[in-house]
Amino acid sequence: MKQIAGLLAAEISGSVKCHEPLSRHTSFRIGGPADLYLQPRTTAELISALTLLREKGIPYFLLGSGTNILVADSGFRGAVIRLDGDFVQFAFEGTVATSGAAVPLARLAGDACDRNLTGLEFATGIPGSVGGALFMNAGAHGQATSDILLDAEILDNTLSLHTFKAEELQLSYRTSGIYPGAIVCFARFSLSPGKREDIERKRREFMDFRRSRQPRQPNAGSIFRNPPQDAAGRLIEAAGLKGHRSGGAKISEIHANFIVNCGNATAADVLSLIELAQETVHKKFGINLALEIKVLGD
Repeated sequence: MKQIAGLLAAEISGSVKCHEPLSRHTSFRIGGPADLYLQPRTTAELISALTLLREKGIPYFLLGSGTNILVADSGFRGAVIRLDGDFVQFAFEGTVATSGAAVPLARLAGDACDRNLTGLEFATGIPGSVGGALFMNAGAHGQATSDILLDAEILDNTLSLHTFKAEELQLSYRTSGIYPGAIVCFARFSLSPGKREDIERKRREFMDFRRSRQPRQPNAGSIFRNPPQDAAGRLIEAAGLKGHRSGGAKISEIHANFIVNCGNATAADVLSLIELAQETVHKKFGINLALEIKVLGD
């Protein structure tokens, strides 16, 4: 891998590392090392890196903010890519925000507020990047990314860059039509003029709501998608699993759809709680809980 790292370093100006612990890059603070960890800074560098990885037959995974992912204790046998440079830049032109995929969604919401622009208040406190928000159609408080998205530049599996209008991306509850392997590079959002005091009031309300109902310990956000007309957290709590522990991981006593790292949790600990919740809820209520987080590695 050192030889491959050297070749990649010649192709991109961003960082290239070997055996980088992914626990440093996930909100769960869990995960073994990636064979390669690279941070391309431009679309051209990203394409060059992907071309080389494909030529060498090395699997790769695009990591956003690391907020909705559980990495295996053994890590990832391949390359983890985290966008940098141009991808962490954003700008406003009138009421339109243009953002790189690696920009934290909450940061974009904060800057929109500073410019008296409304539409992104729902993103206050939402962890994750703009690119991840598109893939998952992130949302809260009855609003979602799809409500304000204009279009997105996406790198397809042939490494060609295309611009897709929002309606072409088939955005729905916590999912999209962006196919596996495609990479969101940039996105544009349509906002509206608003009153600063109204925007700030909404942001405070949403942040207070989040702080009072979600745990502070390291976690990956909601573990399961809400089933139709119900809530995963309610089902897990009704199944009597709130506060249940496995090793260093625990089903949160604040919100049962969160699993928290109590300080020394492993991926195996978290997976055991995931399986317990799925099996118990299915046995008691006949409902299959689908994962909202991504599991990376063996």
